[in-house]
Amino acid sequence: MKAALYEGVNHSAPLLKVTDLPVPIATNGDAVVKILASRVVSYAKDVLDGTRPFPNLLPMVPGTGGVGIIQSVAPGAIHIKPGQMVFINSAVRSRDHPVTPEGMVQGLLAFGRSKELQRAEEMLVPLENLTVIPESVQAKFDPAELTSISNYAVSFGGLYPNLRPGQTVVITGSTGVFGSSAVAVALALGARCVIASGRNKKQLDEFATLYGPRVVPVVTTGDVAKDTAAFVKAAGEGFDIDVSFDILPPQAGFGAVKSSILALRAGGTALLMGGVNSSVEIPYSVIMNKGLTIKGVFMSDRAGPTTIIGLAEAGLLDLHHRQEPKIFKLDEINDAVEWSSNHSSAFDATIVIP
Repeated sequence: MKAALYEGVNHSAPLLKVTDLPVPIATNGDAVVKILASRVVSYAKDVLDGTRPFPNLLPMVPGTGGVGIIQSVAPGAIHIKPGQMVFINSAVRSRDHPVTPEGMVQGLLAFGRSKELQRAEEMLVPLENLTVIPESVQAKFDPAELTSISNYAVSFGGLYPNLRPGQTVVITGSTGVFGSSAVAVALALGARCVIASGRNKKQLDEFATLYGPRVVPVVTTGDVAKDTAAFVKAAGEGFDIDVSFDILPPQAGFGAVKSSILALRAGGTALLMGGVNSSVEIPYSVIMNKGLTIKGVFMSDRAGPTTIIGLAEAGLLDLHHRQEPKIFKLDEINDAVEWSSNHSSAFDATIVIP
């Protein structure tokens, strides 16, 4: 089979080498999937060129999930069968510990001992990471559009069950690919008001135009006190902020997140899913006096993609791209990585097809 191989940082050559690799064979608990479409994350170039040094076992074939057709299944599968269209959840977890399994993002990063999971990757997919896409959903969305399940599922993993219908949530990092997905998921889950925050006023205003008055844009300034007041005001008279959800990238400061925590009502919940990789100062006394909960979340559980597919089928979540995605062939993978790096806004999508 043809694949894009990553052997490590090499500044004098393309980041990825398109080459032929042996066709994988399904072993116990795995399936072989023929990829129809896969997304390129906006920070893929940073990972591959060493700017954002993620731990990995090399060489590897990058690629964070996608949509494909089951080619073969190892013995023991009950629901997964050859010929089915499936979504691939890239959040792989080890199977041999019921409480604290090791986790990795297939084809992107593996922390600590989870690197051992990569030894058996080779484009094989664990059965528990496959979600069958019903024909009714296939009729509404093409494979490229269905790859957006991955973005929505990540946000869903943090928002559910922490956000309840009728509540108000502030989202920091709303103008990014994952942040914009969080806005849509929060609305689909019945949020009364979604406070979409960021620095790009034009994109924030587009949210309000796209989704209507339930989305209130707030342009952050970097001033913690001013941003806290702006969040509280955006909730509306007589309403509090129940949940804050952060999914900012590593290069962003912690100021907006701190403001969102300070704006929470008593008993509120702060959800951290962003890329901050350093220690931060938290408002200790506020957290204690208000009885706040601060919760970190890594990706989504197995039910996440199933729920996103259900919301899409019901018309509560629209997987149609808000603009035409940029589609590349596998042979153009290095161009796709470069394009994605330069087009990482809320309404961008970079897709690779065979």
